[in-house]
Amino acid sequence: MIDPDRFRVAILIVSFRNPHDVQACLTALSRSTAERFDIFVCENGGSESFHKLCDTLMGPQGPCITVSDDLQDPLVSSSGRLVDVKCLALKDRPSRVWIGCAAQNLGYAGGINVWIDRLLPISDWEGIWVLNPDAEPEPGALRALVERAVAGNKGMVGSTIVPSVNRNFVHCRAGHRWRKLRTNLALIGLGEPVNGPIDLQAIEAALDCIAGGSMYVTRACLEKIGPMDERFFLFYEDADWSIRAKKHGLGYARDSIVPHTGGTTIGSAGGRAERSRLSVYLESRNHLHFVRMHWHRYLPLAIFMGFLYATAYLFALSPRNFKAAVEGLVAGMKGETGLPRFHD
Repeated sequence: MIDPDRFRVAILIVSFRNPHDVQACLTALSRSTAERFDIFVCENGGSESFHKLCDTLMGPQGPCITVSDDLQDPLVSSSGRLVDVKCLALKDRPSRVWIGCAAQNLGYAGGINVWIDRLLPISDWEGIWVLNPDAEPEPGALRALVERAVAGNKGMVGSTIVPSVNRNFVHCRAGHRWRKLRTNLALIGLGEPVNGPIDLQAIEAALDCIAGGSMYVTRACLEKIGPMDERFFLFYEDADWSIRAKKHGLGYARDSIVPHTGGTTIGSAGGRAERSRLSVYLESRNHLHFVRMHWHRYLPLAIFMGFLYATAYLFALSPRNFKAAVEGLVAGMKGETGLPRFHD
């Protein structure tokens, strides 16, 4: 049976046919200075992708080795939304790596929740760290998150996220602030030198949303706010979760450095013309869903601004993405949520 003292933090990762990103992420995690964590990955890309991910992680350049499955362990059992589960371990430390194969594409929120559902009945762990698969955290990243949560009595804490290509400058400090009159999220600290002076109190006061690339959530906070809202499927589920957690304290761990590529799974990286139509559609649709949930009186303005943002794709010479953005707005106005009917 599972040893309840085996891990103090559960690291949750959602994969979608990007095994080499996960491999690099787990390799970085194997160098962590934090104590006692296990890693839980949900592969949303089907059985073939699940087996390819396992093979990649156990390959010559992979960070994992196989371990004997305990069929009585509730984390191993394949049932419900996980049709297969394999237990591996990191080569360089006593951390287990649990790989689950989703019965269907559960979206980002569903991929996180499928592990939260299995973890909650297990006692004595302190928190979860939601991490994007294309992140490569520096060794002290997790320790800094946990320390800030404890010292600041924060329920949810974010990292210093930096671009993988230039780690000297900040992509965001913990996350975003919400701009009501623009009905959008603004990155905090964008472009600042990583080691430049900061006002921690001001940053935490400005925080409305922790960036989904690195979110540490204490167990106490998770039990109060519940899991992610799967109606979003992709985009804005982290923002909604943060809004629910805000009364329990949003924090920033400056020394938690997380290099992050961003957008490699869903195709939201790169310029406007290079973005996948699905990412454009979902971002437009879920923007309205998010505003409707949390700032309902700003919904007409959000619709107007959404159409303005959509026109930017025309200036980027991408009429296909303009069409996808408009289709997403129409779906959002109709109240569509969950698994999108839109196909790339």
